[in-house]
Amino acid sequence: MEHLSNHNLLLTVKKIIPETRDVKRFILAPKNQPLPSFGAGAHITLHLPLEHSIVSRQYSIISNPLSFNHEYEIAVKKISVEKGGSWYLHHKVKEGDTLLASPPDNFFPLRFEARHHVLYAAGIGITPILSMMAHLTSLNASFELHYAAKSIETCPFYQMIKSDYGDKATFYFMERTKKRALLKESLKNQPIGTHVYICGPESFIEDMKFFAREAGFKEQNIHVERFRAHILPELTRPFSVYLQKSKKMIEVPKNRSLLEVLRENEIPIPYSCKMGICGTCEVDVIDGNVLHFDSFLTDEEKKSKLLACVSRGVSQLTLDL
Repeated sequence: MEHLSNHNLLLTVKKIIPETRDVKRFILAPKNQPLPSFGAGAHITLHLPLEHSIVSRQYSIISNPLSFNHEYEIAVKKISVEKGGSWYLHHKVKEGDTLLASPPDNFFPLRFEARHHVLYAAGIGITPILSMMAHLTSLNASFELHYAAKSIETCPFYQMIKSDYGDKATFYFMERTKKRALLKESLKNQPIGTHVYICGPESFIEDMKFFAREAGFKEQNIHVERFRAHILPELTRPFSVYLQKSKKMIEVPKNRSLLEVLRENEIPIPYSCKMGICGTCEVDVIDGNVLHFDSFLTDEEKKSKLLACVSRGVSQLTLDL
């Protein structure tokens, strides 16, 4: 721990609570310093040790920022049987353990100029929405929730939402075609000044954005949750890359991205977001250990691929370029 930045947090796992068969809630308390406050929609980044690499994963804080008690609550769905971030939290982390985290950040804030808030969530995408609903309720603000899941049994926080928010919440457990039609219909006839918030799988986000545009919502009134890559400063070390097809060795300094150096060396690699979100700069890895900081690749894909905009090598990588 001697290399930790002063901005990082050490959190104690105070309690682990099962929510559904695949979702656990973690209550995280401060270990060595007071915890920074946060806004509704914020997340923390956990830096988890997996074999030969550190995997960074963002998890939304689900509690009400207006009743912050110097603990963070997150909910994590086990999304793969492979040994990724969710697997680690579900199978390795116990009450009393210590986790390394970056302070809260927020790319999905509430817009308080809105006259009405329409919240859309699918599956574990409910997590930032929980914080938003609690905050809006405290302010007596106008909102409604539309929540899609496969079934009541697999719907995280179903009973709590039904109890606390009553007719403000509408659930969608039917087959996909009918579900999409009803969700689309829910965007019609909303009052002027309404803002739309969307969190869930990429296909759900894209569908709801399309429906919102069709319903006449302006882009500035449509908000989606997509995490950006968060790289620990102490892990931004220089590394070497051998390009097998080009028969070329390049050096990546600690303050430059692999993507930047590849393009400077006239390697024609496409890119778009530069945040580890879209997957455009995906590259096949032939050899070497990778530090993954993206929010796009699956745990299985991380065994043989990286995103050049945010991923880094431990020492030397061999890439199929």
